[in-house]
Amino acid sequence: MSIRLFIAGAAAVVSILGTTEIADAQYRNQVRVDQRGVANEVGGRQNGYRNVMVVDQNGRRQWVTVYQDGTGNGTTAYQNGAYNGAIIDQNGRRNSAVVGQDGYNNYADTYQSGYRNESGVYQMGSNNTAVTTQSGSHNMSGVIQVGNGNNANVNQSGRGNVTLVIQGEH
Repeated sequence: MSIRLFIAGAAAVVSILGTTEIADAQYRNQVRVDQRGVANEVGGRQNGYRNVMVVDQNGRRQWVTVYQDGTGNGTTAYQNGAYNGAIIDQNGRRNSAVVGQDGYNNYADTYQSGYRNESGVYQMGSNNTAVTTQSGSHNMSGVIQVGNGNNANVNQSGRGNVTLVIQGEH
């Protein structure tokens, strides 16, 4: 009888430990990087839990740096071409940033702090620059740059602000 109790107790402990490992995995930060080409770089830091970073690079000498601090922040960066660069810095909870760069020597810098802010930047062409800064909650910004040499600077604070910037050749 005591052997059966020991085995049942050991099985319960193993079951609890297994459940704890599964629960811990749900809170981990996630990173996915897909690189094709030459001398592409990805760096950064995630602090907190349930933050997700996805980077896809195709080309040469492109770089992405992501800093996420908090809970449930998400970043997606796509680069195709050469010499494109992006910095994404998010602090808080459930912020989301997407950067897409297709071309040559484009630069995007996104900073968000607070709760449920969303930012999207798409650059197609060469020598485009987009800087977006948002603090507060429920802010949304979008920047679309098509062509060459466009510059955009978006700065929002507070709650519920929406900005859309479209620049370039038609």
